[in-house]
Amino acid sequence: MTFFSAEFAIIFLCFFCIYWLIKNSFRLQNYLILFFNYFLIYTFSPYFTFVVLFQTCFVSYFGLFIHYKKSINALFSALFFTLTYLCFFKYYDFIYADFKNILEILNFEILAKNLDIVFPIGISFYTFASITYLVSIQKKELKPANFITLACYLSFFATLLAGPIARASFLLPQFEKKRVFKNADIIYVLLFFGIIKKILIANYLHGYVGGVFSDPNEHNMLKVITAVYLYGVWLYCDFSGYIDIVTALALAIGFTLPINFNMPYASLNLKEFWAKWHISLSTFIKDYIYIPLGGNKKGYFFTQINVIIAFALSGIWHGVGLNFLIWGLMHGVGINILNTMQKFRINISSKMPHLSMFITYSFVSIAWVYFDRDEISEANNVILSMFNTTHPITNHDIMLIFALIILFFIYPKTKNIKEILINFLAVTPAIFKPIVFSFILAFVFAIMPDGIPDFIYSSF
Repeated sequence: MTFFSAEFAIIFLCFFCIYWLIKNSFRLQNYLILFFNYFLIYTFSPYFTFVVLFQTCFVSYFGLFIHYKKSINALFSALFFTLTYLCFFKYYDFIYADFKNILEILNFEILAKNLDIVFPIGISFYTFASITYLVSIQKKELKPANFITLACYLSFFATLLAGPIARASFLLPQFEKKRVFKNADIIYVLLFFGIIKKILIANYLHGYVGGVFSDPNEHNMLKVITAVYLYGVWLYCDFSGYIDIVTALALAIGFTLPINFNMPYASLNLKEFWAKWHISLSTFIKDYIYIPLGGNKKGYFFTQINVIIAFALSGIWHGVGLNFLIWGLMHGVGINILNTMQKFRINISSKMPHLSMFITYSFVSIAWVYFDRDEISEANNVILSMFNTTHPITNHDIMLIFALIILFFIYPKTKNIKEILINFLAVTPAIFKPIVFSFILAFVFAIMPDGIPDFIYSSF
């Protein structure tokens, strides 16, 4: 079941109505949220519910253990088992073949035939949420939550599938107080943007970029260049569209989620990009990997090493393949180069902001190719095809790249568009709001391409 299915819309509407009928008891609402969370997980696979439940029991126990033991070793033990649990599922396919061969050599053919394990949805995100909970208890920022509250937090439908990574100190307290329904205008705008970005823009770009990347040698160089630059737009619209939707759904039941995107492609350098892209992940890596390694406190050289390690781990988290490691290392090296330039006071951002923004987006776009392709050879083929002069360039390709250049200059000026629409809705009579939204929704579904691909980040 996806957030765009009719079944989900009906079920969420029923949940929403019952939820606010019991608004006088946030504890009853928590039980309803927990039921709704696990029901949605069950629709993906009954097996996933046991994975989440086991994780919750484990984290609940270790939270109490850390609280009463008051030992850093207790935290390290908890983190070790939590990360081992994640790694088992995340990298199982990587070791599956070798493990199966070992069992067959040892004459355990029956076990070898029953080793298939499906990757549980959202496990990376609720593992990170678990880590923030355990660390917060160790730092005495939080006291151990009761089991129902913790179970609601770790399985929360709005953050389970693909984030954002809502830290325990941010989201857990919201489960422990009365909620009120407000921000209806913000909900309308977020749903509008989420649907436009995911159903319309991302779906069309999925067809265009996917078609070029699948066989770049069959396309002219300008079309490949366009596809490379559009991949980042596709990923952004797909992921940020999802975030807009789940943020709206969370607001609809009185919860606030952390901001995850802030005009990332208007960034003037890589540091700024990572301060605006997948903010909940980048800040998690900074606070739980980069700073514990020493951050920038051990001198210039070790700062660059720590940056490389942090980005390498970020790449590995996204997937097992060498392509993800290369993607992470590219960004790590890019930050190293930027740090070196800043050390020698070389700064083009202030003098030539548009050139700086173009260089940043170009670097990010090239790196995305390795993020997308499963094999290094495939990614290299896409990059080399950007210089392939075999096929003739068409007028359509020229017009498209020209349109992208125009959008490149317009994009930074759209920063306040959400606030403008929210202010517009604030003065619009309430009776017209659902009518207008329904017409927009009908129009989008009428012109959208067939089918709705899964959210890209749901596989991480």
